[in-house]
Amino acid sequence: MEINLNDLVKMSRGFGQNPEYIIAGGGNSSFKTKEKVWVKASGSSMADIDEDGFVCLDREKMQVLSEKVYSKDSTLREQEVKQDLQNAILFPEGKRPSVEASMHEVIQYAFVMHTHPTLVNGVLCAQNSCSVIEELFGDNVVYVPYMDPGYVLFKAVVKALQEFKTRKGKEAQIIFLENHGVFVGADTKDEIDRIYADIESKLNAKIKACPSDKMSSENKNLLNSAELLAKGFNNESVFTVIDNSELVQSFIKDEEAFSVVSIPFTPDNIVYCKSKYLFVSDLDTIDTQIEAFKTANGYNPKVIAVEGKGLVCVEESVKSATIVMDVFKDMMKVCFLSESFGGPRPMTAEQIEFIDNWEVENYRRQVSKQSN
Repeated sequence: MEINLNDLVKMSRGFGQNPEYIIAGGGNSSFKTKEKVWVKASGSSMADIDEDGFVCLDREKMQVLSEKVYSKDSTLREQEVKQDLQNAILFPEGKRPSVEASMHEVIQYAFVMHTHPTLVNGVLCAQNSCSVIEELFGDNVVYVPYMDPGYVLFKAVVKALQEFKTRKGKEAQIIFLENHGVFVGADTKDEIDRIYADIESKLNAKIKACPSDKMSSENKNLLNSAELLAKGFNNESVFTVIDNSELVQSFIKDEEAFSVVSIPFTPDNIVYCKSKYLFVSDLDTIDTQIEAFKTANGYNPKVIAVEGKGLVCVEESVKSATIVMDVFKDMMKVCFLSESFGGPRPMTAEQIEFIDNWEVENYRRQVSKQSN
């Protein structure tokens, strides 16, 4: 049978080019036949993806992921799972499928679209997320409490899908993942679009609009990034982007305001921004504060909030620094939206540590940087 992946590419680009759904290398998509599944390659950007940005896997070989008993040691287990995913690859060589490929395989629809929408995560990262999802969608969706990404999350999703099918007599099309995002499955691209539009409509009716994330022209020179770099990074080869939009200002007016976004909300926050951020009230001592941060955490801060002035994001290139800024501002929006649903619920220390040390996410971070 001739396989046409045009709809998969169109669907992926459509969501990938919308920052309200996907930023940088986040999210993933797939298309499956009876024998094969095409899944986005890890770290690839969906905004400009083509057929070469997907990995094709043998669905029969992927069955081992559901049946096999893996090591109880989390590090060894994830290595074993990664190897079994590699063994299922048909083509191309040299690329990894998304770590969530196994979930794409078990969702029984031809097309699957997984995104991290700002609006959706405004609920999923809130204290009352479970009850709000139940109120808005009833028992027509699957809700999975936070699990470490990878095998543990996969097994939880499999169990939840089986329970849904037993209860409803059909396959679930919408799976909400706490502090993570949403999976949507359907047999056509158009139905995927329709379901996402319905989710967005239901949630928009429950929220108040975020402060503007556009930077006003008169505020662009509040911070001198050249001075900041020279003083704080000892002339290292790093680049900054600066923002002091209304959204940013609402979180950097003082240390208490910044504290609500000082802990990551989702795995992507950690992948692109790391898990620790620096708040600075006195620019005269920024060099010693950055040095103290680096000593305490083992890396330079990627995100620096300067009290009352602006947010500075630091990376190895302007494009990478812009991605850090985009992800962190999205985190601010998620935090703001969560106030409509009982207030923010950031990740726990244990959840953060797993992502910080997970080889799969470190790989995704590096691939994303290389594409910049």
